[in-house]
Amino acid sequence: MREIALDKKYWAYYLFTATIIASILLVEDILEGGMSYTDMLYDLVTDIPVFTLLSFVISLLSYTIIITLNQHLPWEQALWKRFVLEISIVVLIVLAFTIAGAKLIRYFDLTPDDVDHDFGFEILALIMFFISTFMLFSFHEFMILSNDKAYLKLRAGMLEKRNYLMKYEALKNQINPHFLFNSLNVLSSLIYQDTSKSDQFIKKFSEVFRYVLELNQEKLVEVKRELKFLDAYFFLQKIRFGDNLTMHQCIDASVLNMYIPPLTLQLVVENAIKHNVISKVLKLHIDIESTDDALVIKNNYQYRDNLSDSTGIGQHNLIEKYRLIADQLPEFYVENNQYVARLPIMHRSVWKEF
Repeated sequence: MREIALDKKYWAYYLFTATIIASILLVEDILEGGMSYTDMLYDLVTDIPVFTLLSFVISLLSYTIIITLNQHLPWEQALWKRFVLEISIVVLIVLAFTIAGAKLIRYFDLTPDDVDHDFGFEILALIMFFISTFMLFSFHEFMILSNDKAYLKLRAGMLEKRNYLMKYEALKNQINPHFLFNSLNVLSSLIYQDTSKSDQFIKKFSEVFRYVLELNQEKLVEVKRELKFLDAYFFLQKIRFGDNLTMHQCIDASVLNMYIPPLTLQLVVENAIKHNVISKVLKLHIDIESTDDALVIKNNYQYRDNLSDSTGIGQHNLIEKYRLIADQLPEFYVENNQYVARLPIMHRSVWKEF
């Protein structure tokens, strides 16, 4: 209520409504004649403030009625019932204002001289009140609808952002157990083979997992941090596979300060180790190169069959993770007997905000 009493755009509309009503009266005076143009202009100028205040009173009434109807009979609940009811209310308001206004003006003998003394003034008042009331009801319906639309848009944006955050957090929460599960598998196979290496593995694993927890709090990390973490992770794998597993990096310095979702490189390298045969005869070579907008990870393709420890969610989660925060998605394909993973990297400013 305070808004429609103080907001400039509402008063501008009251003035607009009053000007239309005053202009109709001016046209009537011109058509009937009998008045000088000076008198007509004087009536126009003096009528506008009066009709503006009258529009304000009708506006307060119409706004109160619309708000009450929205609470008890919203448009989406009963469209036609609401339409008929609101039109009926408009008619009743027009009749009430017309009758009350006519009686007061005749009582105080304020009827204009150019109006007939039968029902001419009542008909004129009826037309004026109907136009102003209809315009003000329509204006308030429009403003309320616009505000509701803006609120719903804001609300939808907030819900979408919240949904993205929930999805992203769910994906991050899946990575920690995934990494832990596979690392413990490595330890379980190593502990019976070499106690000394197992001890090194456990110490290094505690450092790596602590780093994983720190990285996993971020939506994006710098490429250089991801590469540093990958080196630590690869150290654990070298304990198990020795010279049968090698990795070579050729990264341009210009991309080191660009960004990538955390643990993406580790996941790709982990999948390469898990899905390929690694032995003295079939050694696995992993190459990581950089382009202007991506990190490209390649390994010789020697696929293992019957992977009992594969959950199949790692690569899917990685794609979904990119989908939530970037326009470009990772690509995975086999080319020249090499498995290739292409991970987009970008400046932080071009990632989707959520």
